[in-house]
Amino acid sequence: MKSYFKNGICAFVAVIIGGFSFAAKAEAPKQLRFGLLPAEDPTLMVEQFSGIAKHIGKTLNLPVSVKVSESYNALIEGMRAGHLEIVYVGGGQYLKMLDIGMKVEPLVLNKDTYNRTYYKSCIITKPDSGIKTFNDLKGKTFSFVSPTSTSGGVAPTYMLLKNKINPDKDFKRKIFAGKHDASFLAVKNGKVDAGAVGDFYFWRWQDRGIFKMEKYDEPNDKLINAELSIVACQKVPNTPMVIDSKHGQDFINNVRKAFLSLPEKTANEYKIWPSKGFVPSSHKDFEDLAEMAELKKKIKAAQKKKKN
Repeated sequence: MKSYFKNGICAFVAVIIGGFSFAAKAEAPKQLRFGLLPAEDPTLMVEQFSGIAKHIGKTLNLPVSVKVSESYNALIEGMRAGHLEIVYVGGGQYLKMLDIGMKVEPLVLNKDTYNRTYYKSCIITKPDSGIKTFNDLKGKTFSFVSPTSTSGGVAPTYMLLKNKINPDKDFKRKIFAGKHDASFLAVKNGKVDAGAVGDFYFWRWQDRGIFKMEKYDEPNDKLINAELSIVACQKVPNTPMVIDSKHGQDFINNVRKAFLSLPEKTANEYKIWPSKGFVPSSHKDFEDLAEMAELKKKIKAAQKKKKN
């Protein structure tokens, strides 16, 4: 296998479930290899996700394995190279797959413990940073997660450009931290003035004891009595499971049904994205995000033309 995943420290688990008696068409795979975005310790992520993988494998009578990618792009390339059948990604990565010509389909969307099928991309800073508005970000340092991260790349770039902030010239310095944890810690530890993260991590970081807050007022985009404050947030569709379309619609439908039968307790064992289960998904769920990404391209092109 190519180095799409970390050697040694990249988590990998193979769980053999049943035999190979699943009757399917020729397009159907003989195994299910799941790919996860890097977020926390790979071994812990695999351990927490294994219940979901086992349930899907047992329902379909297929062996399963779980891998944590080295990066957002590595996950995409891993599926494009045929090393993965299903990936748990953000909407931004799903759109990137389509943009580079991959034939993929969203299976289901995560329904979080607050019954949301959306989450938010939030720009955070320290309460004493003096940053209250988008204009205050000019001349400051900023941390993104990755260019293809939905809440750590696509959505915050859209928000910035829409509010007349060009990340390529208006920041003193910008970095791509690689993970939401890293972007959060860069802001918390004063390495950058502000950064972008997904809002579902606020509760997760609080549970882990690395972030102090009294409350996250999600409807009003406010952190109450917290170590950090929010500059602005943007809604994005929740995280989808995405499958390679080459396996045929019958098989895809069966996989979707397997996810819909997942017990809530099992779904919520994957603490990276707290869940009450999954709901059916299609490309329609990502049309607004696609429009956002397209508008981002147009705004950047217009700014470049004006500069020239």
